[in-house]
Amino acid sequence: MPDKDPANWAFATWVLALSMAVGGGLINWYAKLKRGHVRAFNFIELIGEIFTSGLVGLGIFMLLSSWDQPAGACAAAAGVAGHMATRLLFAIERAIDRQIDAYQPGKK
Repeated sequence: MPDKDPANWAFATWVLALSMAVGGGLINWYAKLKRGHVRAFNFIELIGEIFTSGLVGLGIFMLLSSWDQPAGACAAAAGVAGHMATRLLFAIERAIDRQIDAYQPGKK
């Protein structure tokens, strides 16, 4: 199905997916800034947040799009995933660690 292939997406679809994902990451960074967890002029942390949120949000957009969800729902989920990108990655990492630990018989 050509509409599920990201290589065939229109430019507007890419802009929608990335802007929602990066927007969620920017909101998360701004919330951390207001709480005092990051410094205002730490651009490396801001760029890291943008790239992480873009990657996770775009992945969620692609996943939901492959399941034939409406573009609006995909975009909303991309924004939420972008907002919680680092927490989502840590949760996935912990789940993988638990699976690996379960298959190692000598490890507690």
